[in-house]
Amino acid sequence: MRENVPRTSKKRESSIVRQEQIIDAAQKLILRNGSEHVTIRRIAKEVGISEGAIYRHFKSKSDIFCLLLDNVGETLLGDIESSIIPNGTAIESLSNIMSTQLAAISKRHGMSFQIIAEVISLGDKKLNRQLADIMNKYLVRIKNLLAQGVESGVISEGIDPAAAALLFFGMVESISNYWTLNNYKFELEEKARPMWDIFQKAVTKNAVESSANIVVEAEAEIRS
Repeated sequence: MRENVPRTSKKRESSIVRQEQIIDAAQKLILRNGSEHVTIRRIAKEVGISEGAIYRHFKSKSDIFCLLLDNVGETLLGDIESSIIPNGTAIESLSNIMSTQLAAISKRHGMSFQIIAEVISLGDKKLNRQLADIMNKYLVRIKNLLAQGVESGVISEGIDPAAAALLFFGMVESISNYWTLNNYKFELEEKARPMWDIFQKAVTKNAVESSANIVVEAEAEIRS
């Protein structure tokens, strides 16, 4: 016996599939040409539908970018949550987060950070506010991990968790952009590991205390 599926459910499912096709087409166009060349006409051609069909799902190109940013936020924040090591140290979790995000960058050709860069270039105030909200959530989660590290004694008490979180984000973003600009010609992990080593040495308790001792000893020697 054939199961009856409500017409509204089928229509909703079809709408979701079409939206995904439109978003996927927009991403491909961004990768190939940059956001300034992403138009409703080109998206429609990429999907193989009319421009009118696009407008049945999105009011404007800005609305398409809005959904693209939602996907970016879900990806970046999801990477963090899935990479936190239960009962692990803050440093172990942060290292795992970076590895996970590098894998995602490699798999998606740096799409998340390309979309971030493209949205900033558009100068759309609504999109900028949405992007700022995503970045703030990202930074808060990393900052909280660093603060936990300070409490557990793994991270130096002299470290500003908010500043270190911003440094962490910049590290991931910069390696992604550099990789993209070089046409994906080098291994992400190979370039990123030395950066991670510098970050780790900069925030861990022993490294910071060692650096402070060197300064104190140098000052004492100068005075003598």
